This record gives sequence, structure tokens and C-alpha cells, in this order.
Amino acid sequence: MKRIKLLGLLIPLLVIVIWRCSQSNEVEPVKSTNFDSPQFIIIDNNDVLNGIEDATLSSEMKFSNSLFNFGILSLTNNLNANDPVIRGIPWLANFDFTKQFGLIFRRLDLTEAQVTDIRALMKTYHESLKPLLKEFQDANKEIVKAANEKRKVIMDDLKNGVITRQQANEKLRILNNETKQQIKNNPASIRITNQICQLNKKLMDDIKALLTSEQVVKWDQMTKRIQFPC
Repeated sequence: MKRIKLLGLLIPLLVIVIWRCSQSNEVEPVKSTNFDSPQFIIIDNNDVLNGIEDATLSSEMKFSNSLFNFGILSLTNNLNANDPVIRGIPWLANFDFTKQFGLIFRRLDLTEAQVTDIRALMKTYHESLKPLLKEFQDANKEIVKAANEKRKVIMDDLKNGVITRQQANEKLRILNNETKQQIKNNPASIRITNQICQLNKKLMDDIKALLTSEQVVKWDQMTKRIQFPC
């Protein structure tokens, strides 16, 4: 009888000891990562041009704060094609979401160490991109200013009945297209956008260097869909 009671006490203790040992030998799981975060997006030259918002009947031509001041990083926690935040922001409405690398990273079964290294690469990339976007804005602000002066003439003509609303819209469409082309042809713009191209290439090479051979195969398959303008 005493033996049975003793066994009854020992068995639960033995189970607890075995459970604790098994827990101590387990590999720590990879922490959950929000791969929809805007910290995983890349910007190309199409985004830069789309970031110059068109002149309309209700607003002047302007540089989007969410791009050129990099407000995108604090605008939302989940940047994807279904995020309602992109509505009303032209460059995001036209954004190619194959450049949301988080969608790719999610499928690579990354280790925690890889995620940490990739976060560091993305942070360095964005920090390098910010001054280039500021330089692009500064290099073209006089062109945008001149376009807004022309817009004022159009709006005055509309207000004074010289042209119809339809004619004003057509004049603004032409003004927007001509201004965007002038910005695109600006030698400073060409130099800066070439630097952005090189920055994007370096980022992709650096990410690829962190991956295993199996991950590289998946990475190559998914990134080949990205249509870079350079």
C-alpha cells in the first residue's frame, strides 16, 4: 500500500521533470513579423514621378509628403493593395505592390537572424533614399512653381468666363504632362534617378546574399515579375 502511494507521488514529479527537460531543449520559435509593414517597400523612378501630384481645378501641383518627406513609414502599419489608406494618394494608388518585399519575405521561411539582417538592410536603404528624394524635390521645385503660376492663369480664365470647365481641365492635363516631361528631362533628375536605380540594385543583391540556395530560387522567381524602369 505504501509503495502504491509512493508511486502515486513519484509519477507526477517524473512527468514534470521530463516536460521541463523537453522545453529546455526546444529551439526558440521565430518571432512573428508584420510583413505588410511599409518598412519592406522599395521605391523606383516611376514612384518618384507619380509622387508629383497633378494640378487640378481644386489644387496646385505639389510633391506628395507621404513620399518626399517619407511619411509613408508612419502612415500605416499594413501597406498592401487592399489598404484603404492608399485611396486619395496618387503615387500609392499607382504603386506596384510586387515592390512590397514583405509579400516575398513571407514566403521564404526566413530565420529570425535573416529577418533581423533584412530589417537592418531595409532601414539602411530607406535612410539612403531619403536624401535623394529631398534632392530631387529641391532640383525640381522651381519647375513645379512655374507650373502652378500657369495653373493660376487657367483658373483666372475659368473664373472670368474666358474658358469653360471642360477647357480648363484639358489645359491642366496638358500642363501636367508637359511639366512631368520637363522634370523627367531635367539633368539633375536623371542623375538622381540613376542613383536610385543603383540603390535598388544594391539592396536586392544584399538581400539575396543573405538567403539559402533554396530561398534564392524562390526569390528569383518572385522578383522577376518586378518591372523596374531602369
